[in-house]
Amino acid sequence: MPMRLFRNFKSDAIVACASIGAMVYYSGTVIWPTMAGTLFTTSIAEVGWLSCAVGGGLLFGQILAGIGIRSLPKMKWQMTTAGVIMVAFVASLASSTADTRVRTVVFLLIGAAGAGYVENLTLSAITLVWEPEDIGLVAGMMGCIRTAAGALATSMYSSILASELKKYLPQFVGPAATAAGLPVASLPALLAGVGAGSFDAVPGINADVLAAIGRPIKDAYAMSFRTVFLCTLPFGAILLLAAIFYCPNMEDYLTDEVARKLQGVATEPKMEGKGDEESQNA
Repeated sequence: MPMRLFRNFKSDAIVACASIGAMVYYSGTVIWPTMAGTLFTTSIAEVGWLSCAVGGGLLFGQILAGIGIRSLPKMKWQMTTAGVIMVAFVASLASSTADTRVRTVVFLLIGAAGAGYVENLTLSAITLVWEPEDIGLVAGMMGCIRTAAGALATSMYSSILASELKKYLPQFVGPAATAAGLPVASLPALLAGVGAGSFDAVPGINADVLAAIGRPIKDAYAMSFRTVFLCTLPFGAILLLAAIFYCPNMEDYLTDEVARKLQGVATEPKMEGKGDEESQNA
């Protein structure tokens, strides 16, 4: 990547917004199915349907952005508004529990729609703030950076979730299991079984213990996901700062100027007889 690409603050702001929108989307495709399966249902089919909320919300936001780019003025403020919606509703998922299934899905749909709106705005805007000969280069640069940001967010959120579970599972599940009659010595095997999804190797496990730990496991996951979604806030602050102070409005770039025509260019006339002579020689 040529370093000159990063001297354009308008372009940098657009890339930053695109990257943070991608962080929400890509991490959501990994975190949300886990959340749905641990808090709301154990049915594979239901988890599959619930998982459509991320991609469906993103697509809906992209459709709205396509309409907004054409119909609404001031792309800067569209970007800011969409960023506020995305950050507010994704961070609000931190309040999710096993009893808030409908609310959580609605919040996720709206937050993903905000991310989709941001994505479509940035994909449209990045090609306008550079000269025509650089369009392919800057589009590829932004694609690389946003994909890397998505991979980073997925890894970071998964790591945060694992760390928080190590803290909250013993805190919630341990007392409930021992109160139901599980030996204290079996707690490490029980906690390992929560992650593995099987309690067959837990000494002393029985139906009473399994019934007693069902809700505490969900509560531990809810607390862990709370930290994950709250981590969206600092990245959202970066998006909003970039949108408000550096993202340009596009009205000045939407002109009738044609940078280069691909048709109607005069060419040298073909010399008569030359083609026939070459054919005969061949």
